[in-house]
Amino acid sequence: MAKTIFLDPGHGGRDPGAVNGTRLEKNDNLRLANAVRRNLQKQGFTVIMSRESDIDVTLAQRTNRANAANADLFISLHRNAFTNANANGTEVWVFTRPTAAELGLAGEIMERLAQVGIQSNRGVKMGNYHVLRESRMPAVLVELGFITNAWDNELFDNKLEEYSVAIVKAACAALGIEFREEPKPEPRDVMYRIQVGAFRVRENAENFLRTVRGMGLEAFMIASETPRGE
Repeated sequence: MAKTIFLDPGHGGRDPGAVNGTRLEKNDNLRLANAVRRNLQKQGFTVIMSRESDIDVTLAQRTNRANAANADLFISLHRNAFTNANANGTEVWVFTRPTAAELGLAGEIMERLAQVGIQSNRGVKMGNYHVLRESRMPAVLVELGFITNAWDNELFDNKLEEYSVAIVKAACAALGIEFREEPKPEPRDVMYRIQVGAFRVRENAENFLRTVRGMGLEAFMIASETPRGE
């Protein structure tokens, strides 16, 4: 039976989360969740999301739905923020009394995101967050960079797909499932043709063609009209 992953794009609706100008955390969270969902489904996982659009979802609704689905993992996706724009980096949170499975999942996510490339590794932290406390399955909360830091935002935008794959690889590792790489497309044969010579007199062209073929080279002749005035 396929494993079920519950993805929780933080905030939504009237709750924008952290804000940096016109950039809203709730939108970044959903973008990342959609990419993670797509890559989880490629691995055969059943994926449930707390929201699939910009709607209000309470904390209780998120954990109640995950618990009712008997999900195997709960992954909450967020961006961080601070008044000092220099604050940067990625961290993963677990409950204050984490299970070994939660610490394992958090460590896998942190390690694989760092391999993709983050500004700084802030490590695995413990906190009494509702989604971590009330979930009955291993649960983590990912803070993928600071929305208030320009370089973290650039990394988030440029590496979104790679980050999503890193999270999927971490989920596979935590559940003891082999990650299946997508097959690379077969290389296409490419041929390069070289034109040698252009003749106004057909006889000269035919003589040259015979000479080239006599050298064991593939050659053919194409007739084309020359525009008047040239």
